[in-house]
Amino acid sequence: MKLFKFLAWIAFFALGVANAQQFNFQTTSLSVLQKDKKGNWGKWSTPEKVNIIVKLDYDKNKIIIYSNVIQYYSIVEYLQKEVSKVDEINSYLCKDVDGYPFKISFIVRKDLKNKPQLYVYSEEYIFCYDIFEIVK
Repeated sequence: MKLFKFLAWIAFFALGVANAQQFNFQTTSLSVLQKDKKGNWGKWSTPEKVNIIVKLDYDKNKIIIYSNVIQYYSIVEYLQKEVSKVDEINSYLCKDVDGYPFKISFIVRKDLKNKPQLYVYSEEYIFCYDIFEIVK
């Protein structure tokens, strides 16, 4: 009977871990695109090395970017996955803590040897992070 309880406990624990939908990423660089005073998009900034953690948490419907100023986004809507010959895109409509809308996309660039990137879109700027998944 003790063996059965032990196996049941292990199975319960394993199922709980398997259902956790959290992903951690590490950034390697950041580029920024901003609008000018006339509302036109400028040019991408030169990529800068950055070393920050990004967490995508499906269980809590949130995305957190642990930069100098922590960027906390609540996922409002999960958009349909887009797949083309060159990209695979998972996007989310989000709001920050002040209620401002953002679109956040995790993109795999198939034409660039499956390079993963994270885009944060707002009305005034776009952040592009090169990322890789942290596998525990």
